[in-house]
Amino acid sequence: MAEKTEPSETKETYVSDQLAVKTWSVVARDLHEGGSLIVLQKAWDSANKEFVIFPSYSGQDPDAIKPDVWMSWRHELKPPMAGHTRIRDFAEVVATMPLQSAGAIARIEHEQALIRTEAARRYHSGEPGLVALVLRVYHLSRTYKFPDVANNEGDGQFVPLPFDVELTDLVPAVDDDDFERRFAAIKAALGT
Repeated sequence: MAEKTEPSETKETYVSDQLAVKTWSVVARDLHEGGSLIVLQKAWDSANKEFVIFPSYSGQDPDAIKPDVWMSWRHELKPPMAGHTRIRDFAEVVATMPLQSAGAIARIEHEQALIRTEAARRYHSGEPGLVALVLRVYHLSRTYKFPDVANNEGDGQFVPLPFDVELTDLVPAVDDDDFERRFAAIKAALGT
């Protein structure tokens, strides 16, 4: 005879299977505006070909970001009073380029938002190396509000999204010709 149980009072929380990557909010805004094509990561799983850009305020350091970038988007340094973040962009990883030396950072400096000393610090942290992710960033057809970001983004590089982000009617942050020209310059600078 089966035991009768009461329905659970706890409701399972939905978690999207879409990948969302934490990115400092100032860097996310720079990508949104087409100022940069590259994000530097310590490591990257090549199976991750696309992701939602999740603007994060945690640990954001204006001294680690190029002055022209953080000065342009300084209002992005602090979270809104309500403590939420707004998801505006989707990124396609066009190329993953391992940087074999700290000197390689200087050759692509104009396409990423960190100051050279911060990029070099990250390069030398732990096992030497960085991966330059060349991103094709797209504006979403609508903005998604993620509430109480300080308590819900968790640790690590990825964020579990409690909703799916609609990936239709995407608009590129950088037009096709400009993207191709800049991508070709990155490949030439890194000798690939």
